[in-house]
Amino acid sequence: MGKKYGAVSFVQILAPELNDRMLADFLDMESSLIVSLHVQSLDQVKAIKTVKRKITDLDRAKIEEQKKAVRAGYDMDIIPSDLATYGNEAKKLLQDLQSRNERMFLVTFLILNTADTARQLGNNVFQASSIAQKYNCQLARLDFQQEEGLMSCLPLGQNQVEIQRGLTTSSTAIFIPFTTQELFQNGKEALYYGINALSNNLIMVDRKKLKNPNGLILGTPGSGKSFSAKREIANCFLLTTDDIIVCDPESEYAPLVERLHGQVIKISPTSGDYINPMDLNLDYSDDESPLSLKSDFILSLCELIVGGKEGLQPVQKPSSTVVCGWSTMIT
Repeated sequence: MGKKYGAVSFVQILAPELNDRMLADFLDMESSLIVSLHVQSLDQVKAIKTVKRKITDLDRAKIEEQKKAVRAGYDMDIIPSDLATYGNEAKKLLQDLQSRNERMFLVTFLILNTADTARQLGNNVFQASSIAQKYNCQLARLDFQQEEGLMSCLPLGQNQVEIQRGLTTSSTAIFIPFTTQELFQNGKEALYYGINALSNNLIMVDRKKLKNPNGLILGTPGSGKSFSAKREIANCFLLTTDDIIVCDPESEYAPLVERLHGQVIKISPTSGDYINPMDLNLDYSDDESPLSLKSDFILSLCELIVGGKEGLQPVQKPSSTVVCGWSTMIT
């Protein structure tokens, strides 16, 4: 068509079970590729009758092979491996349809490769064929049906290629990997958190409306964890009225806070800002006494400072409590 060369092939699915990476590998090819799936549901009763009919045909073929074995004078249990495999798979399929709530689908799997030259087209088809072989499938060219294959690959919803493969619900669902969970909230305070890797849609979230508003940024060194945190801080500053508190041991976020006209408090042995552990807020707790909570905190602080690794001895704790209480009252 025009200056493009194309070739339509169908996928012969030989594997009893399929891997969900097969379609992803096809779509990851760097060449121009169109994957078309025509899926038609089959009536459950009709599907069961069809499978039972196939099992009967396989049993009849098995009996014929056993008769040949008896006439030839060797063991009648020796039958072709393909016949035994197909028989077991057919019985398993019948059990799935009857007891596991599986349904039968007729699937036509077509692949359209295009390229600028005939040689490049051959390479693309060979690459697609290699991917199919990796998953125990085979890519076969549609001989004398290229026009029907092209019309079936176009988004017209018409299947003009009558080459179908019966698959169960589980096997058919492998080819539908585009179901994704979207996270998009329309609130005024929804912040941008990236792009959905599957659907390429924006992820807009207001953490305060989530069941768990906490967040954790993970990644390899240099992947942009700090940049992501700074971007979220800037978005939160511009779109919300929330208070932003940053604990920054490395003083990495100080320039951003200064540009946003925030307050930078430096706490170190050489700085002019200090924390008073004796400070007492009478509105700290509604249930328990703020004084008792502060006393417990001071006792734990003294135990860490004075006691070292072993902590305070039981004899030292009552005297420490008295000293801590007296210091609190002085403060």
